Amino acid sequence: MKDRLTTLALAFAALALFYAFMAPKPEAVESQISLPLSTDAGEDGYAALWRWFNLQNLPVRALRQPFTRLEDRAYSPLAAGNVLFTTVPHRVVVRTDELSSLERWIERGNTLVVAAALDDTPAWALSAGESFLSSLARMTFLRFEPMQTSNGKSDGGARPSDGARILDALRGTLTPERLRIVPRGASPLLQDVRSVLAASPYPASRWKASSLDSAAVLELAQRSDPRRPENAGDAALWLRPQGNGQILVVGFASPFSNKLLGEADNGRLISNIVAWSRAAGGVIWFDDAHQGVTDFYDAKAFFRDPRLHRTILWMIALWLVFVLGWQHMRAPDDPWTPGDVTAFVRTTGEFLAGAATPQDVGRRLFENFFALIRQRLSLAPDGGPAWDLLADDARIDESDLAELKAEYARIETGERVDLVRLHNLLSRTTGKLA
Repeated sequence: MKDRLTTLALAFAALALFYAFMAPKPEAVESQISLPLSTDAGEDGYAALWRWFNLQNLPVRALRQPFTRLEDRAYSPLAAGNVLFTTVPHRVVVRTDELSSLERWIERGNTLVVAAALDDTPAWALSAGESFLSSLARMTFLRFEPMQTSNGKSDGGARPSDGARILDALRGTLTPERLRIVPRGASPLLQDVRSVLAASPYPASRWKASSLDSAAVLELAQRSDPRRPENAGDAALWLRPQGNGQILVVGFASPFSNKLLGEADNGRLISNIVAWSRAAGGVIWFDDAHQGVTDFYDAKAFFRDPRLHRTILWMIALWLVFVLGWQHMRAPDDPWTPGDVTAFVRTTGEFLAGAATPQDVGRRLFENFFALIRQRLSLAPDGGPAWDLLADDARIDESDLAELKAEYARIETGERVDLVRLHNLLSRTTGKLA
């Protein structure tokens, strides 16, 4: 029993060392957080928008490949008149070659719609890194900078206390802030749109956009916040032309989510965007790839898959059961047995018999036989046949000499030789010469 417990402890120690040094460490699975995916039915998903487009018989597809596939006519048949809907920050970084392909795709006459978590902060966007803004700028050709707030004074000129500011932040965290976006003027994109509702469960900053080049940027809508008059009038919807296409950036990520799509005029806004930018036969793409859902191999997703870890645990459990249950913990004490010399000679002979032909063995037997005769007659070794010496010796019968010559001739001509009979004949002749 002690041996088995020791083996069990050492097995677990070996597995722990293997995991520590060799096994990849998967990232924590955020299974409770709703993500902006076409298949996500949670609060922040787009399953409702996906089903709505399908009910309207609009061609809608999930993009689970890099942006480079948009230029592949086999994957995206229509060259222009398509709409790509993506939400940032991305969970998967957009590569440089993808950005080049995306730019060419837009300039051919397609529309990129970006829902950016700038003025709102959904739960899934809390893990956004410092590269969020630079990646957004490279994709939209717009520079986003935080807006300078006032010096912190209220309308009466008094600076709020630290306690009041902490209480205000806590209230905003516990109660999601509801924000409204209103049109700045007439536009086909904002037809019949009076207000768009957004929500931010966590505090967010305010941002302003400017073009990275000389291209014009239209500010189509602005924030309307009666509770925070100082925030009203900030732009929240930007339109930038790019070649024959355009880039539309919404400063909020929540208006088209499952939770808010039916609120205010959110549905009307996305309907206007699709009607204005999509050509007949154009496809509406949902960018799922850069939110972590891909059709190609993703090593991180593979190691995050709980099925992999369950399989490894089952294999370890079965291995432990085999080692501790059926394996003998100690070899049996067999008595020592000396080596069998006869068996060794037999095995060696069988090996040589399998490696040498009968003619070679027979020729070697005759060479040894002739060398032994010359040695007994004190003659110098020659290596050739000694028939004359055997014929002059009275102890050798003529029949034995004739039989020896016949066997020798068979070996020289390559005929089949009975090695056992030859060995007995040579032994008998050697015995007569003793």
